[in-house]
Amino acid sequence: MKPEFSTKVRCFHDGDCPICKAEVKAMKRLDRDGAIEWVDIVCDPAALDSAGIGYKQAMDRLHVIDENRQLQTGARAFLVLWKRLPYYRRLAVLVETFPGLLPLMECVYRIFAYYRLPLTGKRRISEKT
Repeated sequence: MKPEFSTKVRCFHDGDCPICKAEVKAMKRLDRDGAIEWVDIVCDPAALDSAGIGYKQAMDRLHVIDENRQLQTGARAFLVLWKRLPYYRRLAVLVETFPGLLPLMECVYRIFAYYRLPLTGKRRISEKT
């Protein structure tokens, strides 16, 4: 059974990252109900200001504003998205059922996020940017 959500969530993603772009494209195809507002921070960096997120901060980790208007990042951000998407919902249930999975996901995500920009040929953003 599909859960009902009264409010869209906002996902801030790097539209220039080929890895992110492929992942978001796959999730957008599944988001048939339009439950997620997809914000490409490269095309719309001003959207970050209204959410109180800095550009460097957004480039370092995935950011999602959930249905309660709370900012979620990293693995928790993915969990918010997965709950709204067919097929991924099962993965979200699995992650929430087994207590050690979310911390493990966060650990793996931190490693990926650290190497994401260099892996895609982009430079890390300095604090001053």
